[in-house]
Amino acid sequence: MANLPKLTIAKSNLERWHDRISVLLLLSSVIYLIVKWPDLPQTIAIHFNGSGEADGWGSKAALVILPIISFLLFAGLALLRKIPHQFNYMTTITEQNAPYQYKSSIHLLSWVKLEIVALFTYVQWAAIQVASGGVSSLGVWLLPVILVILIGTIVFYVMKSKK
Repeated sequence: MANLPKLTIAKSNLERWHDRISVLLLLSSVIYLIVKWPDLPQTIAIHFNGSGEADGWGSKAALVILPIISFLLFAGLALLRKIPHQFNYMTTITEQNAPYQYKSSIHLLSWVKLEIVALFTYVQWAAIQVASGGVSSLGVWLLPVILVILIGTIVFYVMKSKK
């Protein structure tokens, strides 16, 4: 790997908004779990197949794992933002294009961070709904929508980086 320029990229308004929304989602998922906890059965669906139907069962304590993983991914991607000079790029990075390429890759991370937190928040909410008897599955559309959103975001920023 070539020695890429080390630049400090200031946080953009977009990133600040993504972080605020992500933190709000993380907090709301924890609060929702705390509020719903006493009403949940001891055994709940903890795994869902590609169609969104429950196919694995376990303790309701498994629901605690979702906000923890979500927070760890959020924190990890936030830390990764600080080292854009160590990312792999599809174009040659020069002193001239480094600021643009770094900002673009940081914005990609910011979108993915928000999308992951939103996904984990939704899955936790839906799992609680299934456990409470409000719905019978996560929905057949969940997996395709997630793939379109995540892959769409990545493709958009890859195309943007090639310009």
